[in-house]
Amino acid sequence: MARAAIAATLTSVILLSVLVVADATVVTAQDNLAASSQLSRLEKRELLLEQSLAGSLSLDLLGQVQTALSSTPSECSSLQNSLRSVSAGSSSAGDDSGVAFLANATAGYYPESVGPMADNLTISGEVPGVLDLRETLSIREDGGGVVTLARRETHILNVPIHVDSALSLCVSTQGALGSALASSPCNATLDQAAFDATLPGLADQASAQGFALTAGWEPVGTCSASFWFRLVELGVSGATGSFDWTVIGSGTVG
Repeated sequence: MARAAIAATLTSVILLSVLVVADATVVTAQDNLAASSQLSRLEKRELLLEQSLAGSLSLDLLGQVQTALSSTPSECSSLQNSLRSVSAGSSSAGDDSGVAFLANATAGYYPESVGPMADNLTISGEVPGVLDLRETLSIREDGGGVVTLARRETHILNVPIHVDSALSLCVSTQGALGSALASSPCNATLDQAAFDATLPGLADQASAQGFALTAGWEPVGTCSASFWFRLVELGVSGATGSFDWTVIGSGTVG
């Protein structure tokens, strides 16, 4: 009887040990699954946040450039130089659902003469004839020290003002108006007639390329004149709504 009791007790202890080990294994597996699920959630959260930050900062850069272009007319004589000075910067920092983030972006003029550039996001890509911007984007995200995302990227953005068209219209308009006024340099009446005859054709040419043209002139002394013109690209589609882009030019004859 004693041996049977001892055997039964050992069997119970062994069974209990097996159950404890099995239970511990289940708990460990559940913990690992929870940790894996938490890791996956953070990874997905960081990727979504990275895309959101990239988009919002890029839109902010485009909005800044749009404001600058719409508030100050560009000069025909220095159009390329003024575009080279275009720049914008934006940053964002904070915490989103347990993910701390810091993002910075800058953008500046990217002329086509530089050649094609690998764009690893393609927010809009290069578009010939418009204002292309090179954006440098830096993003770092930390999911509580568990998952960290750090990324530095270069993208191309563009503002759809038609730079090539404006340059072409600047040259043709300045040349035609100067020639019209130079035809009768000492007769204001004939100058006005020549100016009035030339302007409609130039306005049609500008309109065909999406610009509205206005112009004027005045005598300067006895046999010389000065003239001005304004080209406005109306309703350019911008990041913060449509806007007008103005390019101005002037000249003298005589």
